[in-house]
Amino acid sequence: MEGSRQGAPHGFTVLEAVFASAILAIGLSGVFQLSAASMAANQSQRNLVFASDLAQDLAECWQVSTAICLSHFQATQQSDTLSNEAGVQFERSWLITSISTPSKDPHLLQTLQISVKWPHQDKPSSSAELHWHIRRASTPTWVGL
Repeated sequence: MEGSRQGAPHGFTVLEAVFASAILAIGLSGVFQLSAASMAANQSQRNLVFASDLAQDLAECWQVSTAICLSHFQATQQSDTLSNEAGVQFERSWLITSISTPSKDPHLLQTLQISVKWPHQDKPSSSAELHWHIRRASTPTWVGL
């Protein structure tokens, strides 16, 4: 009775192979889309961190009174363009305003508003933007310091 299984197919049929290939393709497509979305989110986060670093660098420079920092803020142009290692162009601008106080010196209490813009990764026609605000209080001259 050994010969009763001679006509039975061994292996996959064409239909089974097509279904298996389709399921594999759907799975690989999902993995590829997830990977692409993850890389885009990673680059977007890197751009946000770089913009935050640019704003923080400018804010720290404003807090100290070194000659380089003072010349940076006394320049007539209140913006600059910088780029990161990926070649993304960041435009940093700032505005210093005095907060009114009862004293006669308007520079005792000031605020610095920093704005950093860069092209949006998914939509090149639009841009992403970060706003940073910081205040500084100066010691009045009558204190003697």
